[in-house]
Order: sequence, then C-alpha cells, then structure tokens
Amino acid sequence: MDHPQSCAAILALGTAVPQYRIQQDSLTDWMIEAVGAGRALTRWMRRLYALSGITTRYACIPDALYPPDQSNFAPGRPLDEIHTTIERMAIYERESVGLGRTAAQQALADYSAATDTDPAAVADTVTDLIVVSCTGFFAPGLDLMIARQLELRPTVERTLVGFMGCSAAFNALRMAHHIVQGRPSARVLIVCVELCSLHIQPGQERENLISASLFADGASACLVGMPQPEQHDAFVLQDFHTSIKPDSENDMVWRIGNYGFTLRLSPQVPDQLGAVAPQALRALVGDYKQLQFWAIHPGGRAIVDRLVEIFALAPEQVAASYAVLRDYGNMSSPTILFVLQAMRERLRRRHADAPLEGVAMAFGPGLVIEMAHLHYLPAAVTPAVESHPVWKGAAVEHLA
Repeated sequence: MDHPQSCAAILALGTAVPQYRIQQDSLTDWMIEAVGAGRALTRWMRRLYALSGITTRYACIPDALYPPDQSNFAPGRPLDEIHTTIERMAIYERESVGLGRTAAQQALADYSAATDTDPAAVADTVTDLIVVSCTGFFAPGLDLMIARQLELRPTVERTLVGFMGCSAAFNALRMAHHIVQGRPSARVLIVCVELCSLHIQPGQERENLISASLFADGASACLVGMPQPEQHDAFVLQDFHTSIKPDSENDMVWRIGNYGFTLRLSPQVPDQLGAVAPQALRALVGDYKQLQFWAIHPGGRAIVDRLVEIFALAPEQVAASYAVLRDYGNMSSPTILFVLQAMRERLRRRHADAPLEGVAMAFGPGLVIEMAHLHYLPAAVTPAVESHPVWKGAAVEHLA
C-alpha cells in the first residue's frame, strides 16, 4: 500500500432522497393501468416488478401517487400530452439542486460530528467540488448551484462528471484520489444526483418497461481527503481498476430522446458482467478471497445474484447491496455511496481492531466495470494507526 501521505480516503458520507415515497406494488398497478396492458403483458409486468428486489423507492414527482390519467409522464397518454425533454429538464433544474445540497450537507455534518467541528468550518475547507449526474443538463450548472447553496469558497475548483451512468461515482472518486495525491491538503466534496423518474418513456416497449421497474431518484455525497493519524471510520482509497467488456457497447445504451432519455438494458448484462468481473478483480487485488467486505452496486437483482454466484459470496457479504436495492431501487450513480454508507454501519458493529480490506464495484454503459480497492479504518485502530501495516506498505492480513 502507498505511504499514508498519498492515501486519500472517504472521510464522510451523506445521502438524500426526494419527498415522494413509492411502494413497488403500487407502482406496478399504476404502470399496468397506464399502459393499458392486456392479460399477457400484465402477467409479465407483475412478474418483472415482483422479481426486482425492490420494495420502495423515491421520486421527485408525485405522479405515481395519483391516477395515470392525471400524469404527463404516464406511458399510455397521447404523445401530445406527454412531457417533452425540454419540460423534463426544467423539472430537473428545479429539483436536482436542493436534493444534491441536502446530500452534501449530510456528508459535511457527518464529518462535523466525527471531528467535533462546526459544519460551516468543514464547508470552508472544501477545495474541490465534483458533481456527478447523467439524468439532466443545464448551465450555469448543477455544480455551480450546489457550490453557491453550500456557500463554498468562490475559489472552489469545480468539475462535472456527466452522462457516464451508474458507475460514474467511481470516476469522481478516482479523480478525487488523484487530486489529494497531488495536493495532500485538498478536501474534495463529491455530490451525485440522479432523477431517473423524469425519464419514464411512453408506449409499451418492454425495454422501456424494464428500466421503469428498476430506476429511482436519489443523491449521495462524500468528502475525500487525507486521513489524519487519529482518523477512523473511513474508507481508504487504495487503488482503482477499469475494465471494458469487448463487443458489448449495445448492451447498455443511454440516449437523449424527445420524451426524456432512453435506456436500453440487454438481458445479457448480468452474464456479460460476470464474464469480465473475476479477471478485473484479480487485476485489482490479486486473491479476492481475502476480501472482508463487498460493496456491489445493485444495478438489478439479477446482477447481484450473478456476482454472488461467481464469487461464492455469503448472504451477509452482500446484505448492504440487497438492502439498498430493496429500500431505494437503482438510483444510478448515487447508489454505490448508499451501499458504502450501509456497509459502514455493518462494519462498525464488527468492532474490529485492525483495518478491514474490501472492494466496491459498479457498472455502466460500455459495458464498463469500475472497481475500487478499499480499506476500512475502524475506531479501534486509532491509537496505533500509523504503525499498522495498512500505513507501511504491507498487505493487510485476512481476519477470520
């Protein structure tokens, strides 16, 4: 492992969801009514939604709480009554800023509580802001609006990671890692915001109905910086790895259409990812059997199930991923930070006396698989953190 002066870490985490909580069962009925599904399509949709692994999710619009004939998003409405992309982007601009701000405030408050520092003072230490989103565009952009609402320094360096899909948080984390390596005093705030519910598509095409069964709205944030000697309850960003599956660019496609953005998800995605994941993970960590925690982006239940099978994972190793999918759905880029937050709660309960080694991974259009090699620093290692092997370049031994 790198010397501690070059080991950036996720120092704090925050998450947020919009106000409208949608039950998956109710959404199933709403979609069936909206598309005017016949008997065969109804059976298929009920099975699709039942097998999604989702119980609840959240949306920035209340449409699914009212009859479909009152919604300009409902798939069965005439096209001249369906919201256009311009109208959807107006909603995105209105709703994304506040949601991203709330997630960022949660991350800053998380660090404030851990360090007994005033939240405003924590915000004042932010030198860089990276905003991630693939569900909307406007300018002056989401990055500038969030910076203003958080009252960050006017000199904060801003970067926008756009249209890179569910794995985009890893692009931001890797960039933050490089920033902190080059400037150890830097504090990088990452904010991921996605409003997937704005992109429900008109019509009965099954590809559109599949994506509508999975995706939800949410935001997450994290603060990345150099951990102090007394730092604990943090994820050290040890290394990253990217793999692109050859000849798979048509298996996950995200396009701008007249009625929002359209997503194509091939049913082959779980198998395609399963083919590339083991080799990618070996390139990142070597013997992955030594890993003590797994933060897998729940792009869909079938994806997590396939990776559980390939890596022979026990239920408790992927409990955080399944729980996030169940409670929130697939929120695209923010989701992996939700999983890490849930994982952190589980790791806290282990009361470990040494750093724990793990991996985080997500998937995006390409097909791309992004991975990060992490070490979790529990509170118990605080007194001797500098002398532990995680800080001295040696591998962390597997803990039984």
